Amino acid sequence: MVEPDAGVIGGEDDIPRQPAPPLDPYTPEPAARPGERRAWRVMRLAWLPLLVGLAVVLYAFVR
Repeated sequence: MVEPDAGVIGGEDDIPRQPAPPLDPYTPEPAARPGERRAWRVMRLAWLPLLVGLAVVLYAFVR
């Protein structure tokens, strides 16, 4: 759908196209912020209790 107020770019095909917005709201940031890095490191440590719990359950099941 073409907005009537927007500038339309003409091309080789018959479909009118709108120019890209100046800033895409879904563009990711170039790098993670310091708090995000720490959160991912802590999330990696969350596997340890899960693995220990799985080992306990498997040990109880086998025994």
